Amino acid sequence: MQLDTIHHQLLVAFGKSHRAMVTRTRGFGLLPGHPKVLEYVAGAEGCLQRDIAEACAMDRATVTGLLTRMESLGLVERRPKVGDRRALEIWLTDAGWDAAECVARCGAEVDEIAHTGMSEEECEELSRLLERIIGNFERAERESAHE
Repeated sequence: MQLDTIHHQLLVAFGKSHRAMVTRTRGFGLLPGHPKVLEYVAGAEGCLQRDIAEACAMDRATVTGLLTRMESLGLVERRPKVGDRRALEIWLTDAGWDAAECVARCGAEVDEIAHTGMSEEECEELSRLLERIIGNFERAERESAHE
């Protein structure tokens, strides 16, 4: 098995980043999946479940389970969307905002670790390249969905 392939490097980088976030956020009572949902909702309050699923690269069933657990923990609340009572908007509670602030601090720590030894230009280039990779995968998913 070749260990220097892009897909392997992405898997390892994700695993290490994810473990660093889970280790840091577990102390706040957050479970895996909660941090990225909190981060997204903090920037897009009133969003729909499908928005969270798309932005966080998760399937809708997984998001449903996470939101149910987060609601029981008092981190989020679901409110009927004005004009479409079947759709539920997701809002952070006060406890959710506190947790989102903790997640932001933990994320900054993890980013700092990831950026160790990199210049500002290298950090920006890495971000651009990762955005391109994400875009490539999204394009490939759309194309295969049309086949």
